[in-house]
Amino acid sequence: MSTEDEFTVELVYAALREVWAADDAANPVAAARREFDTTAKPEALELCAKLVGAFVKEATARACEAARMEGDRAVDGTHLERILPQLLLDFAS
Repeated sequence: MSTEDEFTVELVYAALREVWAADDAANPVAAARREFDTTAKPEALELCAKLVGAFVKEATARACEAARMEGDRAVDGTHLERILPQLLLDFAS
């Protein structure tokens, strides 16, 4: 995977901040009680970026294989829907 294909730490951090903001909006009482701004260590962000990159690369490969097995020339949402449960189980173990 080239450097251009990798998920950058900045991109992953921005995505995490969006999730944290959504959590704060959903539970404003817990957000008000928190005494610190949610952040992550640079080492953790680097590992998250590698994990997200590996997950997307594997999802793409599996969806392509599913499309090929069905005789389709393009990957669509149904291929991703079919491979996602097993992919999540594989990454959870």
